[in-house]
Amino acid sequence: MLEVYTINGDNVVVARLSGVLDASMAERLVEFVEIKEMEIETGFNRFCDLTHLEGIRLSTGDIVRLADRRRAFNPNYIRVKSAFWATHPLAFGIARMYEQLLNSPRVEVRVWGEKLAAADWLGTKLDGDVTI
Repeated sequence: MLEVYTINGDNVVVARLSGVLDASMAERLVEFVEIKEMEIETGFNRFCDLTHLEGIRLSTGDIVRLADRRRAFNPNYIRVKSAFWATHPLAFGIARMYEQLLNSPRVEVRVWGEKLAAADWLGTKLDGDVTI
């Protein structure tokens, strides 16, 4: 399952993934981000929560294709940050592989084991009302 929402005022799009992450779910998330990048001319940072996944079914080829697609898609030249929060070693490793493969001058990716560190890096706050 893929839950996506925006934290108003912070220009952060949050994606919470649950269930099994496969190529189809990853592509739906990428498509959503690409549509938002065309709509929001000021840019936005991203936070992807991988802590609720039950499994991952992505091949190395899937990850390479996603990274290639994201690197090639440039509707603007606004630099943005994309934080992945992963506490399971497999999810952390997959996100790090994506980080290394993306190598984009426009999208800076980092993988975090702690949510507070990721939120801090994105420049957003964790309040009682708004959580990422």
